[in-house]
Amino acid sequence: MEPDERRRIARKIVRDCAAVTAGENVYIEGRADSLDYLELLALECELAGAKPLVVAQSDEHLRRRLDELSSEQLATRAEPWIAAVKAADVVLTVRLEDGKPGLFTSVPPEKTGADRRGRKLLADHIYDGTRRWIGTDYPTRDQADAFRVGWDEFESTFWRALDVDYRLLQERAERICAVLQGADAVRIRSPKGTDVTLRIAGRPLDQDVGVVTPQAVFSNLPAGEVCLAPLEDGANGRVVFDLNFWDGVRIEDLEVRFEAGRCIPLRAKTGFETFTQTVAAASGAGDVIGELGIGLNPEVKSPTGYMLTDEKILGTIHLALGDNRMLGGVNESSLHWDLLVMDATLEADGRAILRDGRLALEN
Repeated sequence: MEPDERRRIARKIVRDCAAVTAGENVYIEGRADSLDYLELLALECELAGAKPLVVAQSDEHLRRRLDELSSEQLATRAEPWIAAVKAADVVLTVRLEDGKPGLFTSVPPEKTGADRRGRKLLADHIYDGTRRWIGTDYPTRDQADAFRVGWDEFESTFWRALDVDYRLLQERAERICAVLQGADAVRIRSPKGTDVTLRIAGRPLDQDVGVVTPQAVFSNLPAGEVCLAPLEDGANGRVVFDLNFWDGVRIEDLEVRFEAGRCIPLRAKTGFETFTQTVAAASGAGDVIGELGIGLNPEVKSPTGYMLTDEKILGTIHLALGDNRMLGGVNESSLHWDLLVMDATLEADGRAILRDGRLALEN
């Protein structure tokens, strides 16, 4: 991306998406490889009269921590770090994915699980509803290589999806929410054999359309989904997840069964052991249904394993395991893992929202 475009996007995130105003404290955390971009975000915050703090760490440093620190150390966070988050009115996270996924393929699950518990100490404050949060990333060539995508395609897809027309996302989200509102249950099917029912009665609906509001204080960028927390004991049936990626490991055609909300792993084409070990290493109930999401973004055309964009593909479904409190649920865990279902058919109390991966409500 050209410098002028990068600056324009930084301004859009600060002014439009996060709605940063004068006098606010802004905590900006990201990877060291994206420091120039983090500093652009900080500069735009200062131009808006806000007070930013930038925290950046390299993937190499994170890998050394995983290698050399004990699990007990990894599961903690320094008090000044927590204090900085608690003092913030706005948090901008620019590292939802590792910049160099290959660095983390051989880390023992108990270490990654402990580190995730340490991150949760910050996340509990970020997601407590008292501050606005934008979670995004900065694409790298190493990511493109890991996800087996050409660099030009990978980078351009990310920025096009982030710079999408948010009004279009809002319109689609409102049509979907009109059907979901008041529904008791949804049924999801797919050509690979997914057939699962989720009870959703009484749960709030979240429209992630790129702009935070008093009613929706969290957003991912690229944006574009309607999401909610199903009832924790209300998932029953079979799901085949098409593609996912975790700590450098590709997970394909993962088949699971849900019984009263609990996920029972069955098999996978690749990555099955990574999936089972990651869920087992989570604190709390990492195997409980956590989220239903419906993708709305027309600028992402096909999945790569890069879940930040995959879950936004127009007409897809993703289900998450683990923590769902930021969506109005009650399950607590150090894990929140989104998993993708392609070409899905989705019905709410028998009314179609998706048919074979296409929106059934466009007209």
